[in-house]
Amino acid sequence: MKTIRALRQFSHYHAGHFDQHESRPVADDIAEALVDMKLAELVDGEQSAPVDGPAKAKEKVKK
Repeated sequence: MKTIRALRQFSHYHAGHFDQHESRPVADDIAEALVDMKLAELVDGEQSAPVDGPAKAKEKVKK
């Protein structure tokens, strides 16, 4: 199992309803799918996927 954090509110057929920024352990295959769809990011010391959004925009402004 991997722990993910939702980037926005969404529902998943197998994992249920997620609120924005909610963290929850899910099965490895579901976690990878949600990260690939840019709905969530991995947490708990695991490598998080790069995400386009406000944080990414702030990085660009600082450079």
